[in-house]
Amino acid sequence: MPVGGAPRASLARAAGLVGALTLASRLLGLLRDAVFAAYFRQGGTDAFFVAFTIPNVLRRLLAEGALTVAFIPVLTECRQRRGEVAARELFAATLGAALVIWTAVCLLGIVFAPLVVQSFAWGFHDDPPKLALAVLLTRLTFPYLISVGLVALAMGALNSHGDFAAPALAPAVLNLVIIVVIVVLAPHSAAWGWPPIVTAGIGVLLGGVLQAAVQLPSLRRRGLLLRPTLGLRNPEVLRIGRLMLPSIFGLAVYQLNVILMRQFASFLAEGVISAIYYAQRLIEFPLGIFAVAIATVTIPSFAARASAGEFDRLKRSFNESLRLVLFVMLPASTGLIALALPLTAVLFQRGAFSHALARETASMLVGFAAGLWAAGGVRQTVPVFFALQDTRTPVKISLLTLLVFAGAALVLRGPLGGPGLALAVALSSVFNFVLLLLALRRRLGRLGLRSLGWSMARTSLAAAGSAVTAGAVARLGRWEAGSQPLRNHGVLLLAVLVGVLVFLALAALLRCPELQQITAVLRRRRQRAAG
Repeated sequence: MPVGGAPRASLARAAGLVGALTLASRLLGLLRDAVFAAYFRQGGTDAFFVAFTIPNVLRRLLAEGALTVAFIPVLTECRQRRGEVAARELFAATLGAALVIWTAVCLLGIVFAPLVVQSFAWGFHDDPPKLALAVLLTRLTFPYLISVGLVALAMGALNSHGDFAAPALAPAVLNLVIIVVIVVLAPHSAAWGWPPIVTAGIGVLLGGVLQAAVQLPSLRRRGLLLRPTLGLRNPEVLRIGRLMLPSIFGLAVYQLNVILMRQFASFLAEGVISAIYYAQRLIEFPLGIFAVAIATVTIPSFAARASAGEFDRLKRSFNESLRLVLFVMLPASTGLIALALPLTAVLFQRGAFSHALARETASMLVGFAAGLWAAGGVRQTVPVFFALQDTRTPVKISLLTLLVFAGAALVLRGPLGGPGLALAVALSSVFNFVLLLLALRRRLGRLGLRSLGWSMARTSLAAAGSAVTAGAVARLGRWEAGSQPLRNHGVLLLAVLVGVLVFLALAALLRCPELQQITAVLRRRRQRAAG
């Protein structure tokens, strides 16, 4: 049964599968970042993180972000109204048109790499060696846009069939390849006359190809391993393009936050860009495991219910999924704040990564974590607008959010430096989430925001108690450089376990309905396994 018609239990199972695969990918991502921290100095990682940001921004605009959210509703509607053959033709036509666009953008990016790099990090202009290295890495990693675009389009087609495994596995493949390439090649880079960080770019290039190849067996099983057709005049492809345009603009506004963050950081001390990156990676860990997993499996469901005019069911599904997301994101926010320094010290503080950089990264993490719960809410709310084929409202709100971020960053970066930029991101995330909820309520009517508010209040109390307890346990550690690593690992693990147990106990005491819902799903799984 397609996801659009799946019952709640099917959505829970699909979210569990995506969450498990995403967890594996995120764990490999943390290992990859630990390898970066140990093998490369901050000057090299500053250049690489700016270079790798560029194809990732374009990925959001031209592939995984705008294309997927526009493609899935149109493909779902095409399959429901015209059948599977027409849906396959639409997939082949969309693939052909997208390949033409991605290739053209990639070639332009390689040719004009110096201008592109300076548009992301003008501060590198005063450091010619770092600028030259960033340009080299940008040219090396730009083709990643094509491979990740293929993964994104495959994800849209497979998800519409209720097939979530291969797309969710792709990032794990990318991370694993990058790790292997760095460990194997970086020790020999000096003998070959390469800057060591170039091996990270090679890993991105090879990993991108392999993560696209992972999709092929699933596409073949679904009959979607088709030859691309040039569908630039296909009416439904044109419709996808029309839906993408405001979405691209909206995502561009959001990505301007990323660009402005890099620009502001490029004028600060060496290592600030790297500290921002490592902190954001820790923030993306809970987002990817749960918020993105829930959003991935609910987008087709939202699209099908909106297409069928079942708006009451759409609102109920949205309310339930949003409460589940916040039930995890709120304790994740407080936990990351309480354990910011222990986490950065244990995960990254080795090799070229100093204790001073660990403290800088921890301060960034505190700023980002303050808005993590709101970022999770945004990830769950925006797809509802796309399911309603309303891409203009998120664009308008994104514009206002950009102004809030820019103003807050200009005010806070002076007295606070890099952490001020992180706090500006958190403030803009909260602003974005609140405005999206208000706009959706105007569009659909009552969303159950009162029950959502009570749910957030109970979860926040449990999360606060959990963070205080975890922080108290973390004081047993010695987080300065080179001090008792085995003890620190044990203390951090104990702090996390105690924090989780305290949160669950308080959530049960406060009778949080989300905990009861999760417990019921787990109980049904055990009963099915026993049967």
